Amino acid sequence: MEKMIFTTDRTSLTEGEVITINWDCKSAERTELTIDNGYKATIIPLEVNGEKRFRLNRSKGRTRLTITAWVNGKDYSKTIKVKVTELPLTHAETVDSKGRTIGKPQQWLGGLRDRWRKFTDKYRSNWQAMPPKKQLATRLLMIIAGVMLVSAISPLLMSLGMLVLIGYLLLVIWKK
Repeated sequence: MEKMIFTTDRTSLTEGEVITINWDCKSAERTELTIDNGYKATIIPLEVNGEKRFRLNRSKGRTRLTITAWVNGKDYSKTIKVKVTELPLTHAETVDSKGRTIGKPQQWLGGLRDRWRKFTDKYRSNWQAMPPKKQLATRLLMIIAGVMLVSAISPLLMSLGMLVLIGYLLLVIWKK
């Protein structure tokens, strides 16, 4: 193919933001765009040249935009990878006229809940970026550490902990 032009206005954005793509495949008979967000790939037929805007809502961290053009039965493609940052979660709460949070009967429990929420928000994207085998190994490590801790307190609970571990492993085996 003589010259295939495929550009974006940016290569990094936050979920929900809009990206603009431009392309020009002069001698192409047919052109299409593939958007692969890591969960699903969508194919969109395109004109031979033009500009489109897309809102990238969900991604596993990287979205691949691939334009493919067919010329005389041969296909040519170009890919641009866009880093998509997860949209930070905001938690709403009800406050009174003095700015105190309403609905938290025990202040220490509410503080614990807030700290847990901050902790999980911080590490959720790291967990989602981890390969499935590493996630499984981490879960197993946590279960085994919990069993060891409980068995140090009461050795009789060791068998109960091992049953929980066996049950989890059977669930993983049957699920796949």
